[in-house]
Amino acid sequence: MKKLAATVTLGALLISGTTPGYAASLTDKQKKVQQQQQQNNSEQSKANASIKKREQAISKEQQEINKLDAELQDVINDVAQKKAEIRATQQKIAALQKQIKQYEAKMKAQEELMKERMATMQKNGGGSIDWAEFIFGSKDFGDLLTRMITAGTIQENDKQIFEEYQATKEKLAAAQAELKAERDALVKQKEELEQRQKTLNKKMKERAAKIKKLNAEKVKFESKLMSLQEMESTLKAQEKAIKAEMEAQRRAAEEAKRAAAAAAAAKKKQATNTGASAISTPTASAAASSVPASGGMFQRPANGRLSQGWGAASGANGYSFHNGLDIAAPVGTPINAAQTGTVTTAGWGGAYGNHVIITHVLNGQVWTTVYAHMSSVSVSAGQRVTQGQHIGGMGSTGNSTGSHLHFEIHRGGYSYSSSSAGSTVNPASFF
Repeated sequence: MKKLAATVTLGALLISGTTPGYAASLTDKQKKVQQQQQQNNSEQSKANASIKKREQAISKEQQEINKLDAELQDVINDVAQKKAEIRATQQKIAALQKQIKQYEAKMKAQEELMKERMATMQKNGGGSIDWAEFIFGSKDFGDLLTRMITAGTIQENDKQIFEEYQATKEKLAAAQAELKAERDALVKQKEELEQRQKTLNKKMKERAAKIKKLNAEKVKFESKLMSLQEMESTLKAQEKAIKAEMEAQRRAAEEAKRAAAAAAAAKKKQATNTGASAISTPTASAAASSVPASGGMFQRPANGRLSQGWGAASGANGYSFHNGLDIAAPVGTPINAAQTGTVTTAGWGGAYGNHVIITHVLNGQVWTTVYAHMSSVSVSAGQRVTQGQHIGGMGSTGNSTGSHLHFEIHRGGYSYSSSSAGSTVNPASFF
């Protein structure tokens, strides 16, 4: 027992003799570790603050580019529209020039005929008329005719010839005046186009400089612009689609008339064969009118939650006016044509990503619907679709942060604006 007690006592003394120095050593190390950790935390906080500050700066630069993109898109659209207007004016001028040549040729033929009639009049009893006064007192041939008609020297049976000449002359004058007005408009349109083109070039350079700066800083940037070429292509395709849609409606109306006529003939034959009294049948025109070409309102193009409406916006996403409705639903949700029409464009393009544009002609009024950010497209340009027909699936392509359908209705042709309604109307009021 004594030996055991001595051993325990020695152990206790050894422990009690070494503990203070060892504990002190651990405390110093812990302090150093804690100081190092604090320093690391401080440096990490500074790094995080620096990163956050840089991210905010990048975000601001990105927002500036987004804003510039929106402004640019307005200018690009404007330039494309003005080019389309110039093409239309040039076509109108060419048509007027052709019309004027036809009027001039017709007038020349009418003048030859009238000269023959006047020579006959002078030969057969025109001795009592002072021809010198009429001829030399007139400014031109038309004035001579006017004087003779006023003086009653032209016989009643010849008046129609001279009146037709006068009518042709008036049409020629109207066409010439219209031609002058169109040429003046063309000059103005070209001047406006030149100014907008300068603005576009300036803004494009400004945009290129900003992107170059971001690229130098290794910041990822994806363009959201629809190019001028894409915009012009869309406008040209729209013109083609309008003609195609009107032609399709014309053929449908003719088919309806033929079907109504065939039905009427069949009923008449049946009535004759059975000896029955005449049966009332719809006329071809009535039958045709009872078949809607593509009239009526638009239907909701997809099921889902309304995530953003049509109207003023904050500008945070690069636009201060939201031109359509956003319907949110899972990727692949079916998207259907809101109304019968002809597909203008179908595929990838700029901020819209995968998208479809459809042209409609309802009671003589052109309408355009846009379906954007699609995951898939199941129709092609030039194809005619019916109301409710499947055209693709919902997605998040282009300038999008989540699966949704961006849907627009334009009264007339497609015309984008990031700062105003432009040609769009609120789709909600047409469902």
